[in-house]
Formats: sequence, structure tokens, C-alpha cells
Amino acid sequence: MTIVALMVLSLPIWAEAYPGSVLINRIFDYASTVDTAHFKGFDSFTYTRFHIRVDRKNPTLMLVPTVYAIAHSGDREYIGETYNTMTMHHDLKFDSKTLLRVTTVPHRHRTMTNLTKYLTPMIYDETVIENYILSPFHRNNSRYYHYQLSFSPDGTARITFLPKRKNTQLVTGDAIVDCTNGRVIRCSFSGEYDMVNFWLTLYMGTDGVQSLLPQRCELKTRFRFINSKVTGSYMAYFNLPKVLNDSITEENDYEKICMVRPDTLETAEQAIYDRSFARQRQRDSIRQNTPQAPAKRNWVKNILWDMIGDNVLNRVKTHFGINNQGYIRLNPILNPLYMGYNPRSGFTYKFDLRSSYQFGPNSEISARFKAGYAFKQRQFYFRIPIFYYFNKRKNGFLKFEAGNGNHIRNGSVRKGIEEELPDTTGMHLPDFELLNEFRQSDVRLVFNYNFHSRLGFHVGMLYQKREAINKKAFHELGWESEYCSFSPTFEIQIRPWGWSGPIFSADYDRSIKGFLGSNTGYERFEFNAEYIHPIHRLTSLQMRLGGGFYTWKDRKAFFLDYENFRENNIPGGWNDDWSGEFELLRGDTYNASTYYLRTNVTYESPMLLISRLPLLGHYMEMERVYVSLLDVRNIHPYVEVGYGFTTRLISCGVFVSNGRGNRTFGFKFGFELFRHW
Repeated sequence: MTIVALMVLSLPIWAEAYPGSVLINRIFDYASTVDTAHFKGFDSFTYTRFHIRVDRKNPTLMLVPTVYAIAHSGDREYIGETYNTMTMHHDLKFDSKTLLRVTTVPHRHRTMTNLTKYLTPMIYDETVIENYILSPFHRNNSRYYHYQLSFSPDGTARITFLPKRKNTQLVTGDAIVDCTNGRVIRCSFSGEYDMVNFWLTLYMGTDGVQSLLPQRCELKTRFRFINSKVTGSYMAYFNLPKVLNDSITEENDYEKICMVRPDTLETAEQAIYDRSFARQRQRDSIRQNTPQAPAKRNWVKNILWDMIGDNVLNRVKTHFGINNQGYIRLNPILNPLYMGYNPRSGFTYKFDLRSSYQFGPNSEISARFKAGYAFKQRQFYFRIPIFYYFNKRKNGFLKFEAGNGNHIRNGSVRKGIEEELPDTTGMHLPDFELLNEFRQSDVRLVFNYNFHSRLGFHVGMLYQKREAINKKAFHELGWESEYCSFSPTFEIQIRPWGWSGPIFSADYDRSIKGFLGSNTGYERFEFNAEYIHPIHRLTSLQMRLGGGFYTWKDRKAFFLDYENFRENNIPGGWNDDWSGEFELLRGDTYNASTYYLRTNVTYESPMLLISRLPLLGHYMEMERVYVSLLDVRNIHPYVEVGYGFTTRLISCGVFVSNGRGNRTFGFKFGFELFRHW
């Protein structure tokens, strides 16, 4: 009878049946049984190693961020090791500082850096790796997985999890768990996300907070791109004891990395080091035995490939400062994948430069240069915000911003000219449509401070300039070709439930005519309410309600430019400006009414419609449904409905609008490939 009982217990059973459902619930509840409230954090040491092989390559591989260094090198295999100090904070977030780093990658470049985050998974969170890969060990994701259990006599059980549908956000694998408390002892899972196939094995800690974190990770990866193939193996050890007592002055120290290495290199890995060291000794010998003569520079290699190729086709990020407290990051300048399209601007090519310097834990300065070129409009757009945070805890900052990212088209100018000058015979004027086009630029200075998490304000100054595209025609008509305004601004922000709830704001500004060349007078009020209601980690309901109006304006104040209702010509990616916008609205509608009322609702989920389809569903990372309503002069109301999705390659949205009885159909897309690399 004992043998029969053991055989029955070893058979697989579905999680919905007792006692499988009991154990599944213990796994879901295990993280809540660990006392993290009194956890103060700790310092430890970590060791990681990678072995990368370029199995196949072609020139397009150089376009992949962080892969340029190995894409045009003559070698096919590379190895690297790092030894870090890790500070784990009370919220289970950690900081890491590199002490040793040895690698055979040319110029010691960091390559395939997007894969390192797979080495620090949080399996008990709703998402395993940052904000993607839905964890099978979290209760909210149980509807996406099938679970199968088999029990062992030693008090453990093997759980197998299979996704109910094929999707890039889901994984397949198994785990060994402790039946008494549901603690995961070891787990393995595989999947595919952002063009990377991965196979991950985790050996979890045993006690307390350590049991929520991996002690050792083994990762296998495969990346394929246009007939190129790169495979890799990674190993990571955590919570290591201190081995080196003396201070480390040289980061590239192979002898010391051998001292801290917790295991032994494989034969193939040691061979890569040996070949690299042999080449280095050969170069040193030639350099010592050859009379010093002016070296001939290979301009093609040194300039074209190393300097231009590495810094133009690759993402550039560098740190500066004594403790690396500053950084500069530039997306690839000539990467054709950073493009977008919408019907108003046509194709838009974008690039982004960011920099930051941290003076201390509560103060820093940051700057960003965000720009793009709209081919249809033949217009270069840019925006440069510079922030100086003098008190980050109170969100206290000074902001200087300049840009021209809001192109203006206004039919009211043409109407005003026709009313004043009904007969323009003999003036040799261009097509009247050209009189509607204006370039806009603005400069603002803002002081912001939060008295409390529920109350904040900002005061500032705003200078705007609208310049006619065809100045000569305006001079012929005797009309102003430039319209400028200077106004003090004020905003109050109210957050009744703190940062986790809705945000209400009220804006006011009034121009001062005659100051700094201001020739436009107006007074404006705006009110806005925003709230993102998180349903689950990757599912949310985003809501926005707002309105604005001008209490008075000059007769020739044609440009009614609102703060919260405007056209954005240099949008970012999926999560930047795809929500709370009107995608099909005509550009001149934004500044042709003395008032507006708007509401936008967006529902976002990783598995909504297309993700349910057998083949296409695998590539869906996120889906959205949009509903937007607007009331302005001459449009009562304007309704816009849309559906969008994002994949590893593109984000795409289709929209239908109905205003003035006319239905309009349009679409918008942007490239997402390698955005997260």
C-alpha cells in the first residue's frame, strides 16, 4: 500500500484539483509571508560571466545597438567577467558598482547589455524582468497559465507551467517547490522577447528575504537578425563573501578576477582568453623589437569604422565625474529604425540626446535635446528642456526650455486679410493657403515646488514667437509677419490621494503687450485632470479630462496656443504621446477656438484582441483601445476612436473620427525595434 501511495503521489495532477490548488496558492502567497517590513538592506559581492559566439553575421548586424564592437571584429567568440559590489535596499531595489571587469571584446566595449537584466529576475513579482514577462508565480497571472504538479516523497513537488496562448509575454518551464510553504527552490523557464530567445535557470536563496532572490543564475540566449545569429551563455553568482582585502585600483586585472571567480572556466572559455593574451604578447613583442617609426594610420579603419561607425551606428553612453555621477546618452544618429509616421507630418526622423549630473542624493541637473525632421512639412523640430533639481524630495526644480516643436497653421489670418483687404489685385501675392503657415518657437523659465505630496505649484515666464513662412507677402499687404507674446504663468497642482491618485491642475497666464517686443494680448485659463488607474502590472485605464478658454484677446491675436491642447510634431515611442492625443485632428483646430473641452480614455493590456490569434498573437507585446471626445468652435462634438498595438518591430494604431458630420480614417506607426536595447 505504501508503494501504491507513492506511485499515486508521483503522478501529475492539474492545479485545479486538491491538493494541487493548495500548493499553487502557497506559491502565490509565499512572498507575503516573508517579513520585508523590517528589512534594512545589505551589501554583498556578485560575479558574472558571459561567453558570446557570433555564428553568422552580415553588415546589418552593425545596426544593432551595443553589437557594433563584435559585428565588425574578426573574432567570432568573446568572453568577459565582472566582479561587483551590490547594495540591496529595503524595497528590494539594488545598486551595483563594478570593481573588476575583464573582457576580450574589442576596446573593452560592453556588448549585448540588454541581456544582463535577465540575470536579476524577480519571480514573485507580477513581471519577472522589469516591466515584461508575466510571472507564472504571481496570482494575477494565473489566468494565463496551465499548471501541472507531481509530488515527491522528500516533501517537494515539481510544477510545470504552460501558457494558455502563445505570446511573447509568457514563458514555459518548471520549478521545484517546498510543499510546506510554497517556496521555489529551483526554477527553469524559456521564452522569446524583443528578438531574443532565452533559457533561464535560477537557484533561489533559502532563508528570509534571500529566498525571494536568486543565488545563482544560468542563462542561454540566441539572437537572430536578418540572417545574423549570435548565441551566448551567462553565469551570475550573488551574495558572495568578500575575498579581496586590499583596495582595487585597476579594473582590468585578470589575476584578481581569477581570485574571485567562484567556479572554473570551461576549456573553450579559457581558450578564448589564451588566444587574446597571445595576440597581445605578440603586439607587445613587435612594439619592443621594432624601431620607433611614425606609424601609418589606417584611415579607413581608424576613422570610418572605429570613430564614425562606433559613434554613429551605435548607441553612445558615457559616464563622467569622480564617482561616475554624470552621464551622456545619445541614440544612434544614422539608425533608420528611429522613424515614425502620421498623416499630418508624414515621415518623421527622430534622435534623442540626454545628459545628467548628480550633485548629491537630493540634487541634480539634467538636459535633453529631442529633435526630428518632418519630411512632408520640410520642417526641423527640436525641444531642449534643462532641469536643475535643488530639492528632489519636494520636486523642487528650475526648468529652462526652448523649442519649436509646435508648428502653427491658422486659417483665421487669411480670413482677417480678406476682410480688411477684399481687393488684392496687382499685389502679386502667392496662394492664399501659404498665408496660413507659421513657424512657432517658444522659450520658458519655470520654478516648481511641492509643499506636500498633495499640493504643488509652479510660476514662470513664457515667450512665444510665430513667424510667417512667406514674410514678403505680409509686407506687401502691410500686415505684421511676426506675432510675439510674453506672459507670466502660474499653475497649481492638487493630488488628493498623493502621487498614486489623480492629479488636478489649473493654469493661468496673461500676456504683457510691449514687453520684449510682445504685440499680442490675451488672458487664458486651463484646467486639467489626469489619472492612470493600474488594474494589474501591465494593464491600466488611462483617463484625462480638461478644458480651457480665453477671457479676452486682441483682434489680431489669431494664435490661441493652449498648454494642454496642442499638436506635437516630435512624439516619442509607444508610452510617450500615444495616449491623450487626437491623432486625426487638423492642425489649425488646435488654435482656432477661444475654448475647448476634451476627454480621453485609453485601456491598455498585454492580451486584448490580436494576442488571441494563433500566429500573430505571439508577437503582441501590448494593445490599446482609445476613445477621445472634443468640443471646440464649429465642431460639436469631435469623436475619435482607435485601436493600437506594439510589437518588437513597430507600434501601429488605426483611428476613425467623426466631426462636422465627416468621417475620417487614418493610421500612425513608429519603429520599436531595439528601443529597449
